[in-house]
Amino acid sequence: MNAMTTFTLKSLRANKVRTLVTIAGVALAAALLTAVLTSYTSLMDMMYRGEAHSGGTWQAQVQSNNLNQLEDEAKEALDSGAITTFAALENVGFGQLTDEQKNQIGYYLPIANITGDVEQICAIRPSEGRLPQAPGEILLSSIWQQTDQPVKLGDTLTLPVGQRQAVEVDDESPSVDQTQWRSAEDAQRRSTIEAGSLLDSSIGYLNAALDGGSLNEQLTNLQERTFTVVGFYNDVNYCSNTNVGLMAFTCGETPLEGMTAFGYATLDDASSSAQIEERIEGAFPTSPVTRLHTAMLRYMGINTGGAIWDTFYGIMTILAAVIIVSCVSLIYNAFAISVAERSGQFGLLASVGASRGQLRRAVVTEALAVALVGIPLGLLVGIGGCAVTFYFLGDGIATLFSGNSTVPFRLAVEPMVLAAVLALTLVTVLFSVFVPAWRASRTNIIDALRGRQSRRASKKGEKRAARATGPSQLWRQRGIAGRVFGIGGALARTNRKRGSSKGTAASVSLALAIVLLMTAGSLSTFLGTLADVASGGGMPEGDVAVSAGFMSPSEAKRQNLRNGSYDAQTATQPATAQEAAEVAQARFAQQTTIFAEAYKALSAVPDAEAIGWRLDSFAPVSMDASMVSSHLVAENGETSLASGGVAENGKFNTHALFVYLDDAAFDAYARQLGQNPSDYYNPDHPRAIAIGRAYGNNGISYTLIDTVTNTGTVQVTLAGVYKGRVVDGFAVGGRNENGDLTREITPYFISDDDSQPSVSDDEMLAGTQVATTDVEIAAIADEAPAALGGGGEGVQLVLPMSMASSHAFFLHDPSFHGLFNTPEGESAEVAQALIDRLGDTLADQDQFTVSFLYMNDYATGLNQNQIMATVVNVFCLLFTVILALIAMANVFNTVTNGLILRQREFAVMRSIGLANRQFRRMIASECATWCLRGLIPGSLISLAVAYLLYQQVAGSLKGLAFFLPWSYVALAAALTACTILASVAYGMHRCKAANLVEALRTDSV
Repeated sequence: MNAMTTFTLKSLRANKVRTLVTIAGVALAAALLTAVLTSYTSLMDMMYRGEAHSGGTWQAQVQSNNLNQLEDEAKEALDSGAITTFAALENVGFGQLTDEQKNQIGYYLPIANITGDVEQICAIRPSEGRLPQAPGEILLSSIWQQTDQPVKLGDTLTLPVGQRQAVEVDDESPSVDQTQWRSAEDAQRRSTIEAGSLLDSSIGYLNAALDGGSLNEQLTNLQERTFTVVGFYNDVNYCSNTNVGLMAFTCGETPLEGMTAFGYATLDDASSSAQIEERIEGAFPTSPVTRLHTAMLRYMGINTGGAIWDTFYGIMTILAAVIIVSCVSLIYNAFAISVAERSGQFGLLASVGASRGQLRRAVVTEALAVALVGIPLGLLVGIGGCAVTFYFLGDGIATLFSGNSTVPFRLAVEPMVLAAVLALTLVTVLFSVFVPAWRASRTNIIDALRGRQSRRASKKGEKRAARATGPSQLWRQRGIAGRVFGIGGALARTNRKRGSSKGTAASVSLALAIVLLMTAGSLSTFLGTLADVASGGGMPEGDVAVSAGFMSPSEAKRQNLRNGSYDAQTATQPATAQEAAEVAQARFAQQTTIFAEAYKALSAVPDAEAIGWRLDSFAPVSMDASMVSSHLVAENGETSLASGGVAENGKFNTHALFVYLDDAAFDAYARQLGQNPSDYYNPDHPRAIAIGRAYGNNGISYTLIDTVTNTGTVQVTLAGVYKGRVVDGFAVGGRNENGDLTREITPYFISDDDSQPSVSDDEMLAGTQVATTDVEIAAIADEAPAALGGGGEGVQLVLPMSMASSHAFFLHDPSFHGLFNTPEGESAEVAQALIDRLGDTLADQDQFTVSFLYMNDYATGLNQNQIMATVVNVFCLLFTVILALIAMANVFNTVTNGLILRQREFAVMRSIGLANRQFRRMIASECATWCLRGLIPGSLISLAVAYLLYQQVAGSLKGLAFFLPWSYVALAAALTACTILASVAYGMHRCKAANLVEALRTDSV
């Protein structure tokens, strides 16, 4: 160990407080970087294992019409190492289902042969039984165990199996167009289909009435096949879920002609999705790549996509930058003060022959010594903190991100991550000491030996000080500081003019403290908002809800068409649209009475605490386009909603959700909005409250949107009659003769062959007599009522239940929803008792046929939301605490050592008679100046960082407004003030503890 190293280590021991604070700063920075990156690697590890468990490990899918050729190519690729694993699914055919089975299973039962390790590669694993091992054995979805005629292990399943074939539609009448709702991938597949084409499981069901096309489909070449059920599977994923039904798996069955095979492959050492696609195409030259497993690739670090992940990566980048900047500031300030304190020592060393390089190395050695202790300590603290946090929150994090806790969340420590943290922190330390080391090497020997190096004023400062201390200006109270703090303030102002850099370090530290605390606040606020939206934007109040509805006339007609009992000639038809509306109104009022009685019966169920009920239904409405937001109405007149848009007359047409709240709940909701509830009970002038904001999810990002923006009048379509027949419904759509969307409110009939609703032609549109009524939107609420919960992405209008007897707005019969609280842990049992009671109550009436009954256990969903909130809050709390510690350590280190460095200056002032009161005022004036100089830039930088975080979160949450977390602003101000007071108190204690004569004689501490 040479003399310079010995000198450096002695200097560190000489000022233990500064050394410990600097080590703590380096350790905290390393700990925070370790925690952030280890959390990321642990999350990616869990997501990878979760995706492998639920979706399989396959990376690319290829398609072929020849399974033998596909397997030959796979064998050659496996032998050459081009791919590592391979499995295949070969379509055998499509099983024909009964009407009852279609309602629960899908259009068909797709059947596929399995080849290879499908359990690992495709995540096709039995939850009961085993995989098929021979022809005639079949693995079914567990839904088959829950049908009206449940299937058990060992049962025999016999059904016709055929080929799907596209056929031309005979009926040329216009149809409801849904092409605007179809995915681009599905649309591309359908574009190559023509009459006679055979269809595989990747193509959705063809229905011209819904598709707006000219093709339907049918099963051909039917062959009866028999299978023995050997297993069931629970998890549905891409490989088992087709566009026409849940897949069934067999082994060694002979496929029908023209069936398609799909191969699933994995490979090693890929760096991008493009490289994977290129290598798979090389391995399977005759089989095109049809899909990449993007989720798996993302968790392998190969591919990223989706706004939520862009947000995640963006936030991590911002946090890492903030951590590094704070670490640079802390270490720089510590070493800058250290060099200034020991300027005399550096001058003495230079005078005895120390070179500039040796002086620089002395400072760098000091930094390396601090890093040697601080970085390993930070790594241990970061890993330990993650281990403790994951121990308590691991199950919640697993449930939050994967939907279940079957794949545990565990600590995943990557050596490369630790190496990256070590290198990054070390580079940060060395970068931070570059300027102090350069200054040490440039020490002026004469000034340093005289003790002036650390107290030299700039030339501009000397001129200012000369003017300020002239005979006519001496001791004159100048400026705000002089007027507020007297002589002490004047001295502080003079000192500041002599050398403006004196308080710069303290001001920078204060600014950084504000930035760090505000960053933590902004992160907590924006992530909390995103977590709330991701959890559904709020569920209806209550632990459980039971819902029911009656079969509407159009549903009854469709059912009668199916069983052959419908007779259009004998069906009673009102003569006019107004009469049809009155009939519908009477029907609605009867059902309201029935549901009111049902709610009373439900309120008597033991352990069920009734808290409210509602009815809701959809009806077509027309309103001024200025009443809705730009989210609903685009510049070209189209809309983000599938059920609405601007018609040629400039009106916005859509299906609005009408919500009838029980009167007590509606009155409370209206008062909450500052409305008079009695204004909404006038049957001659119906009024409603519109919900102005809603949450949505387009599959890429969440959306917080404005819906209704202005009050006004809405025209509601109640009923229609065409040539003496009541129309079955109204669609908002249709196309004109040019094929353009019209967005008109268009009547339709359900055709006699029970196909999907056919939209009328222009003659029917013009000849239909329509009954309408007006509803005034009298108020707009930002939040939906508690009984409704998070609103949907459309127009929603809220009315009191009493209005249901005179103003029914619906296309179909209303849905009933009763809300109840339950004892903790008993929500499932109480919900079952409620649904049983509701079914019995509705069965006792003989006026209407029950269409559906179901229950919602919100208590379980609420638990998931609480888990999400807990994870987000704990993460933000820990991040806030660590950033606060870094901020306070930086301020304490800078302010304390800055005061100690001026110990000789203070001794001079005291020796010429400066009173303690004047001295305290001088320090108070300087502190006030530091705060002001740090507050303004700190606030501006905080605003910029908060906006960057907002931009990242807004990428996943469209429509989020930028705002400042004022509670964290107050917290930042309070913590900063307390830290300054503690720092000044400690620094002044050190100054006072020194002997006045010794302080005057010494050049440095």
